[in-house]
Amino acid sequence: MTTVATDNLTDTIHELKEAAEVALSQESPEQFSDFEKHFNEVEAYVREVQQTMWAKEAKTTVKNLGNSAPLTPNDMEVLRTFIVSDAERYLAHENNYNDWQRELKRLMDDLVQRANMTDRNTIGDLRGVLKDAIRLVPDIRNYLEERHRVEKFEQAMNSLDGPSRDMLARLIKEQLSSPKR
Repeated sequence: MTTVATDNLTDTIHELKEAAEVALSQESPEQFSDFEKHFNEVEAYVREVQQTMWAKEAKTTVKNLGNSAPLTPNDMEVLRTFIVSDAERYLAHENNYNDWQRELKRLMDDLVQRANMTDRNTIGDLRGVLKDAIRLVPDIRNYLEERHRVEKFEQAMNSLDGPSRDMLARLIKEQLSSPKR
């Protein structure tokens, strides 16, 4: 990767950090909505940078896939990078999964207790605990989906047939020819 691209990436991440600081200081839903959009744009940009960094190797992998040539360890690394590296890295860095599980169990126990003694004065408390539990479910589901995605990739790589190789070659070609690059 060139110094210019590295500088752009560094600048982009610094801008994201500044946007986070603004959102955290203002504590407004609108500011966090804007920040979330910015975060997604940065993620897409980083994905494009990653694809650029691996473009030369990816072209070789596409050729090997198309020619039914045996895939080298480098080809496997390219496929992993383009298809599941984000999921693998997310799983490696995520350190709250067990906390989320414990918190959901705690909240479920709290809900059961509250349900047994809810009246018109405490029904709002029950709804508040429900809301707290609801916020955890997408995080847990996302973690499990990413883990499943990596597992499916591993299984697919162990049984590559002709149509699968063609599909992977098309996928890598599409990513390399993305209009955002």
